[in-house]
Amino acid sequence: MILDLYLDLHVKETAVKIAILGAGALGCAIGAALTEGGNEVWLLNRSAAHVEAMRRDGLQVDDTNGSRRVKVHATTSAAEAGIVDLVVVLVKSFDTDAAMRGALELIGPETLVLSLQNGLGHEDVLADVVGRERVLAGKTYVGGVMRNPGHIESGVAGKATHIGELDGRITSRVNAIAETFNASGLDTTVSANIVGTMWDKLLVNVATGALTGTTGLTYGQLYDEPLLKAAALAAVAEATAVAEAAGVALSAVDPERAWTLAGEGLSSAFKTSMLQSLEKGSITEIDFINGAVVRWGQRHGVPTPVNATLVACIKGIERAMGDRQHSNILHGTRVSTKARTLVDKGDNPMNGSKAYLEHVAIWVKDIQWHIRFFEDVLGMTMREVDGTINEPRQYWTLGGLQFIHNPNHDAPEGRLGHLGIMCEDMEAALVAAQRYDVTEMPQGRNWLRLPDGLAVELIQAKPASCVARALDINPRAEG
Repeated sequence: MILDLYLDLHVKETAVKIAILGAGALGCAIGAALTEGGNEVWLLNRSAAHVEAMRRDGLQVDDTNGSRRVKVHATTSAAEAGIVDLVVVLVKSFDTDAAMRGALELIGPETLVLSLQNGLGHEDVLADVVGRERVLAGKTYVGGVMRNPGHIESGVAGKATHIGELDGRITSRVNAIAETFNASGLDTTVSANIVGTMWDKLLVNVATGALTGTTGLTYGQLYDEPLLKAAALAAVAEATAVAEAAGVALSAVDPERAWTLAGEGLSSAFKTSMLQSLEKGSITEIDFINGAVVRWGQRHGVPTPVNATLVACIKGIERAMGDRQHSNILHGTRVSTKARTLVDKGDNPMNGSKAYLEHVAIWVKDIQWHIRFFEDVLGMTMREVDGTINEPRQYWTLGGLQFIHNPNHDAPEGRLGHLGIMCEDMEAALVAAQRYDVTEMPQGRNWLRLPDGLAVELIQAKPASCVARALDINPRAEG
């Protein structure tokens, strides 16, 4: 039924309605191509600033043909896009489950879901959410770099995309999707060996991702260093040996091919998604790339020392990054480079005497849970701590919360009423909150009850950039 209806849509209409779930640099590159191919494409991203820029000015695309603006549909809300024919999933690997569950408004009775993510295992996660019968797998060598909100560098020309059914069948529905992609300038083929295809792409990610992440080098710099090439080839050789031991049919076993393929068609200034994540202060997909090689190697008795070392190095960088984010214990504030780029520089000065809620003190039984929740879901990082990071007695966040640790506290925390949290991106916060044991309150989906009883109201800032402006102010800073 899904097959027949998808074919009917494709044949009877010139445009297919497509949602890009996770429209970052790569998603925008693919979405722009599909839009210019005459399809109705919705770019979903949890960054309100990125979405606002695309709504206001269109998506600015820089590629080998120059620079242009593409008029796109952009939103933070799946409900605004509504039911689509095809969902292309490009969120980070670790966000797959939460992102798909938070975008079920895209799914109708006949919707197909195609993963083009890096790494291995996303298809099983998606199948658990939407049903295995509608899930397709794929890999793409298209590249993209986020220059600014609403502005990307696109690497589509000459970069292949492979898609296929999970069981390896060549079906009319997957052929129809490939036809749609090809008509939009995306070089797409249907694979009868999608597992092998996924491993082929994994080899490319293994070749360059972790090395650029550890060194901070662009492609031009990476490919100019013979020692780094040798390390890349060694990592790919290990991954190839693991795939062969697992009975995976690869298109080629020469590590040189993966090294060459990774750099084809991309500028010397190109940065891998792993490096981009680290530069933004985000965790990486290392566990789903080099980490997958290590796990599969352990399963099949194949040593993977090079990949294990790369995983350890990236994990170390992530740890150092997290420690730096907490260094405001000495400085009293932290404003990221990303936040500064999102601040609206228009003239909108505050007039008269204004009050700002400095902090709300809350007795909590489990202070570490509250620290993790407000940092992971709302990005409210540490301003100050009484005690140590591992054993805090009191903890203050940027944005005005104070947690006072008391495991024996029995008074109802609901006596505080609720906390109103102004969000740069409320939808992203709601998706992230699903990872925690919170419940929706009768007031609406943006009202959350935390396990200790605390009520939190999430509010979307308009414009989103005002949150960054507020957090850029530190009235306690000296000097």
